[in-house]
Amino acid sequence: MDSSDTTAQGITAIVKRWLAVFADAAASGNVKAILPLFLKVGWLRDILVFTWTHRSLRGHDAIFDYLDNTLGPANISNVRLDEDHGIKPNHDPKLQMIEAALTFETPTAYGRGHIRLMRDRDGKWKAFTFFLTLDDLKGHEEKGPESGHYDGHTRTWNEVHEEEKARIERDPHVIIIGAGQNGLNVGARFRQMNIPTLLIEKEDVVGDVWRKRYPSLTLHTHNTHHTMLYNRFPTNAPKFTPRDKVAAMLEHYAYNQDLVIWNRTTILPTPSFNSITKRWTVNILRDGVKVTLNPYHIVLAIGTLGKPWIPPLPGRDDFRGTSLHATNFKGAPPFAGKKTIVVGASQTASDICQDLASRGAASVTMVQRSSTVVVTCEYTVQQLESIWPMHSDPLVGDFRSASMPLGLLKQIEIGRKESRIAHHKEMLDGLLKAGLNVNQGREGAGQALLVFERLGGISWLDLGTADLIIKGAIKIKQGTEPDYFTDKGLVFKDGSSLDADLVVFATGYEPIKNSIRDIFGEVLSAKVTPVWGLDEEGESRRAYTPSGHPGLWWAIGDFMTSRYYSKSLALQIKARELGLVKD
Repeated sequence: MDSSDTTAQGITAIVKRWLAVFADAAASGNVKAILPLFLKVGWLRDILVFTWTHRSLRGHDAIFDYLDNTLGPANISNVRLDEDHGIKPNHDPKLQMIEAALTFETPTAYGRGHIRLMRDRDGKWKAFTFFLTLDDLKGHEEKGPESGHYDGHTRTWNEVHEEEKARIERDPHVIIIGAGQNGLNVGARFRQMNIPTLLIEKEDVVGDVWRKRYPSLTLHTHNTHHTMLYNRFPTNAPKFTPRDKVAAMLEHYAYNQDLVIWNRTTILPTPSFNSITKRWTVNILRDGVKVTLNPYHIVLAIGTLGKPWIPPLPGRDDFRGTSLHATNFKGAPPFAGKKTIVVGASQTASDICQDLASRGAASVTMVQRSSTVVVTCEYTVQQLESIWPMHSDPLVGDFRSASMPLGLLKQIEIGRKESRIAHHKEMLDGLLKAGLNVNQGREGAGQALLVFERLGGISWLDLGTADLIIKGAIKIKQGTEPDYFTDKGLVFKDGSSLDADLVVFATGYEPIKNSIRDIFGEVLSAKVTPVWGLDEEGESRRAYTPSGHPGLWWAIGDFMTSRYYSKSLALQIKARELGLVKD
């Protein structure tokens, strides 16, 4: 594997030779023969192939320990180069890296894989990253589109759909709590995997969870990145989708995917799980009527944030102006000519400050207690478009993204710190001069890793707020926090004060554990939280993997996360249904 031929034919030959050695070692269960295929700092990422969860391993020792007792039982066979799913063998001369995809089988499943090869010091091509994932269970493959002609064109879609709906409502195999983008993506995937699923949603209409947010909200990633599963945006759709279009997209998606959803419905305390039958007893309040169901699984698609949190400041009732949490901010026009304060310095605070300053507020002050990561939207989208080009198949980008262990991504982003600072130098210098405290994220890894560590908290993607701060249209009050209200405004812990007609608290949310405790009780809540953030291997904690309690799962993250990892979750549930996995 020491070829220096990087023509298309040469690259293909290099990859095929690597795969052949891997295939022989996998067939014989010879872990020692696999280790020389990896760089000493190489990574293996596994989704459900060797164990029924998600793992990331770095370095020969970790990879050996992981595969020592799992490679043989996996029975990997029929390893082949894959050129049919949007990734052909290619060579990046700048990185001196070869990328390719593969397919394989196990006795019970079909799988896919992705590899990045780099030369070692001896010039031999070895794996920098190697990713393997189950793709389908044999005999239970994900179904494709329906023909639309039912029973020889003798029955209507309405009749067929109503029968399916009634059957699911009587006895759902899975209940998904929450019909936002994550619940809908998972629900659509489950339907294609023949897993009878009922979604319950507290709002009147699917999409209302977005319609009720602040009106200037626009998604800050391009639409290929935030499209829904099985879906594509029109080629003339806005690159960044506005709030109401997001809401409409979700509403239409639920209809087009034939999902069974109960609106105005909430789960009541406290569901119980029968460890013998493996079924829940769940009481649900639907339009004021109590309904009892017995699913095998409950999927929590309620996000990672609890109830809106406002600091309990004394004197709030005496304040003569308006004070509210950012979730209740309905737009800037009523506050034209008014003095306004926004407490917080993350994405929502940035958007609301920009809205107020642009729509004639007499003054806008952003209160920043600590420090914030600020990057331009343009910079972030440029990075994303290298993986998800506009109008491309998002599933190809999802697969590429999943093949990159987050622990490695963190190392890469730390290495980009100085170039990221240089790119934003003028903006960052201006913000610092205006009084905003900025940083480059944990260990210098920037904003990208904060998405996985804290869902982007303490950061914002900038679309103009920074310029308004630099020009003085938005003032910064830094290094302190509110202490109490007066009738005219806020007094801060440093003894200073500000008069205000409006105080918006963009102060985040209670821990999700509180919401889970209210539904499931203290004992179960402690088993299935914390959620999100990264574990010691760089995998997302409890997301689309066993939660810590049988039959209870988390579906969380952004659009891309649920679009891709809904397949892993469906496979895990289907495997339990088939007896391939025991809890």
